[in-house]
Amino acid sequence: MNPGKNGPKSQPSKEQNAQGSFKQPPILVGYTYFPEDAYKARDENRLLAIRLETNITCNLRCRYCYAESSPDSKSVQSYEALTDVVRQAHDLGLHSVVVIGGGEPTIHPRFGDLIRFISSRDIIPMIFTNTITMTKDLASFLYDHNASVMGKLDSLNPEVQDFLCNKKGVFKRIQNGLDNLMEAGFSNPEDPRMLRLGVSFVSCKMNLAEIEKIWYFCRQRNIFPNMEVLTPTGRARNELSGQGITLEEIKDYKLRILEVDKKTYGYNWLPYTPLTASGCLQYLYSFYITIDGDVRPCAPTKLDKHPAMKKNGIYPHNVFRRSISEIYHDSLFKYVRNIDKYLEGKCGGCEYLDECIGCRGYAYSVNVNEGKDPYAALRSECLQCFR
Repeated sequence: MNPGKNGPKSQPSKEQNAQGSFKQPPILVGYTYFPEDAYKARDENRLLAIRLETNITCNLRCRYCYAESSPDSKSVQSYEALTDVVRQAHDLGLHSVVVIGGGEPTIHPRFGDLIRFISSRDIIPMIFTNTITMTKDLASFLYDHNASVMGKLDSLNPEVQDFLCNKKGVFKRIQNGLDNLMEAGFSNPEDPRMLRLGVSFVSCKMNLAEIEKIWYFCRQRNIFPNMEVLTPTGRARNELSGQGITLEEIKDYKLRILEVDKKTYGYNWLPYTPLTASGCLQYLYSFYITIDGDVRPCAPTKLDKHPAMKKNGIYPHNVFRRSISEIYHDSLFKYVRNIDKYLEGKCGGCEYLDECIGCRGYAYSVNVNEGKDPYAALRSECLQCFR
């Protein structure tokens, strides 16, 4: 059952109802939304969030980067184009802008101006950053402008972190940036259920043994643990071949972490969702907008790259060729927002659809690689679910 327009706020999952002494884990403000808010936004035709690429330029060349960014990348979108996108999305009920860069957004020449613009419209700026540029002044600036921040922490082992980022000495610089964010106040939220600091870590065979240590590191510091599974797209297809983890490994670490959360922090959550301890329902309420203006449901769902989605060789769902409102109401994105009604395999009719639609990006990437058409790939069974 979907909560719909009148769903109760912070409705507990079925497992939480069965074990009522547990709490729902916190979210990262502007990045994740409670399921009832996600479905309500969908049903009210509100674009709750956009994920906005600002520049492909980057100070790292991470081996798992979906955008294949690097210091050699040159693409930077203009401030004027970015603010126009935000203005248009604001008219559709925008609540947050996830400034995801594509590369490292803090090195965009007008990054500070963009954050001021977003914040001035009572929209939450949510910044993805590798934190190696995160000075004390920048951390304070972001805190004062109501931002949330997602840093990077793939490993607590310097050698592993440096390898995954493809650069020596990165581990120390990441830690320094995180320290500056915590010192600015990001790890002291007013509401413990609504965090302002997170770290993203991509689980693969190299860091599998230390996932619990990373989890404790986050929980002890009021940091949102954004654990993702290595996706076979972008640079990872070649540079991390063989580093993907199996369904059994996913099941094992999720159940171990669930026990950690229950026993140590009193949290309970559905273990089948793609983001550990947090469902990913962005298909229902969000757009991902690339540096070139192409609109996707999420980063790995590269509809703009698939020849079947183009008309006369051009992908039509582009914010520089059509308005965001036109794209939002297009039949393709109506299908995307209602993907819960079309899911196949064990995802179809799942009793947990009110809080999980599986990892659509992972399902799309794998199935397109195997030759399925985009619509079939979008609705395919989630390959990370061990239910």
